[in-house]
Amino acid sequence: MGISYHSYIGKTVDQLPDLPAATDGNISLNTPVGSCVDRMGNVWLADTAHNRLVIFDQNLKHILAVFGTVGDGAGQFNMPFRLLAHPDKNWIYVTDIGNYRIHILQYDNHLNINPLKCFGNEPAVDLKGPNGIVLAAGEVCVADEFYEGSDGESRLVIFSDDGEYKRSIHEIDCQYSSDPLHLLWPQGLSLDSQGNICIANTGFNTVVRCDWQGNGVPFSGLKKSYIDGLELARDVACVQGRILIPGGEANAISVYGMNGRKQGKLEGFFAPIQITEHPGENRLLITEPILASLQLHEINLRTVQRNNSRATNVLVSVGDERDNPGQLHFVTSVAGDVVPKDEREGYNANLQLEQWLNYQQNLQEQVVQMMQPAGMPSWLSLGVGWQAEWMQRWQQSWWRMFLGEKFETPDELLWMVDAGNYQLQATEEARPGSARPVSLPMLPGSLGIAALTPDSPLPGQLDPSVPLLVVSNYLSAIVTIYQYSPILGELVPYTVFGSLGSAPWQLNKPQGIAIDPSTNDILIADSGNNRIARWRLNAIGIAGLVDTFGSLGEGDGEFHTPSDIAVDKDGLCYVTDQFNNRIQIFDRDGAWLNSFGEAGYGVTGAKFLLPTSIEHEDNFLFVSDLVNRAIKVFDTQGNFIDSFSGFGADAEKGQLWMPYLLHVREGKVFLPDCALNRVNVYQFEY
Repeated sequence: MGISYHSYIGKTVDQLPDLPAATDGNISLNTPVGSCVDRMGNVWLADTAHNRLVIFDQNLKHILAVFGTVGDGAGQFNMPFRLLAHPDKNWIYVTDIGNYRIHILQYDNHLNINPLKCFGNEPAVDLKGPNGIVLAAGEVCVADEFYEGSDGESRLVIFSDDGEYKRSIHEIDCQYSSDPLHLLWPQGLSLDSQGNICIANTGFNTVVRCDWQGNGVPFSGLKKSYIDGLELARDVACVQGRILIPGGEANAISVYGMNGRKQGKLEGFFAPIQITEHPGENRLLITEPILASLQLHEINLRTVQRNNSRATNVLVSVGDERDNPGQLHFVTSVAGDVVPKDEREGYNANLQLEQWLNYQQNLQEQVVQMMQPAGMPSWLSLGVGWQAEWMQRWQQSWWRMFLGEKFETPDELLWMVDAGNYQLQATEEARPGSARPVSLPMLPGSLGIAALTPDSPLPGQLDPSVPLLVVSNYLSAIVTIYQYSPILGELVPYTVFGSLGSAPWQLNKPQGIAIDPSTNDILIADSGNNRIARWRLNAIGIAGLVDTFGSLGEGDGEFHTPSDIAVDKDGLCYVTDQFNNRIQIFDRDGAWLNSFGEAGYGVTGAKFLLPTSIEHEDNFLFVSDLVNRAIKVFDTQGNFIDSFSGFGADAEKGQLWMPYLLHVREGKVFLPDCALNRVNVYQFEY
């Protein structure tokens, strides 16, 4: 009995032409995070999930060089995360978070790159998650995100600029309080004009400021050493006399003065992380990992004041669409199964006609790019980009229908929510390039999925042999039920239900979905309303609310962001109570029965840190434990059985970065990773 890694689904597209080469049309990125500008003005980017660094010219028009492969040797990475250019030497520091170390790379004027040294993984230091990095006065500070101190706190680690360990900062001493500030999952770091360290203290959604000895440095406008009231604190950047906080507000970058008082926000973003000052006047480099892009923006931050909102001008956006055949983009959930079959020849399509249609599509994509000139406001650029992609998805759908591209056995497929491409994909095989689009385009925000087989065919159901697919939308709070059209060979909407709100019949940020095998009811993790909603599809195909249970809190039967649900054959419900770090169990009427789990690091046992997803099969529970990057198996009483764990981006090892909603079928464990853009497949031997 045990769980092991088997394979993955999702094609890797990381080929580059001979370099140097034009950027447009030549590079597909995979969740890029860090960036920096070297002493020659070149832009370096951590293409994190591709385990490489890509170097561009200052204007991002050309790819100049690429460096790194996956591994743990010299010049190899496992999730290169943040980058830092030494101001006086031709050195680049790379936080190699999956290998728990820092690289020093040396480059010359021709971009010949050589690894000089790795540090931080020696036993005396033993970094657990090196993330943000800054340098001043000959010392380097690293945010050790996943370090666990005696009280669960993280730390900052100080080295000399050549990698010799100096000291650690475990807490921030504050003049105004007898209680020190603790760090929890610190990510980005930045320096103010006096060389003080600003810390994106992500676990507490604050930005903390201290000196290099760990003494708090109060913001003059706040009389305290931290900025709070943030929605998220993914990163922090001190630029143009302002403090920028990506994620401080939804889909925006919050802007604060150096006194700690809010000045306004930059709007028109999705989920930005790193902000790097560019040599050009009023220019910023901003990474959007989920959008798989690096962007060059223009904004005078002095114009952000009196709590106003400003849009930046997008000058350049780097990163081709992740829509190559077999490629996934922000895959969040799966349903169904793969059944072993003989190798297939591929689609039944006229090859010359398909090539002609692909050529026409490429021409249209070039036209769309021409419609987005340099200097377009960021909010408009993002909106036009979404609309253009959606239009292209419609064209691709009609071309697939025209070519007669269909699966031979649509009742035996694994269905995947390919959220970043606004579509569902399917596969018959658990191998990298096997996924194929199979739906009309969906609105942004699609997330959870479950397969529903009605007890008898429903009115208007086109192919009762293929399950209905129930898909939640995190943004709109609408749940769409799709059916398979044998004529089109596509999934098309059958019905919808839900709306955004807090009334019993409404939803807010719905995530995981499960089907109750005892009733065929649809159960939804209504995360934003901190409850579980039960819906039922009646005999004429109309969805109606049956009941809800749960409310915000920490007590029995209460939730803090329930993210997923599983139901056994007797109707017992198992819920990942994410921010309470536990699993709760309810009877079919929603009455609380039991719970297990507590907060803590650990890849075995019932210590959880943000458990995200749960599945049930044959009296076993499978839990995806997000921060611990572990799949944990329990019996239904909460007794630990086995686990698989691994933090990183090595596809051959089944490692995880941002796993989402798992699915289990006949011992096969399918776990989508929305940051690695693939579905890992594991096998549990009963």
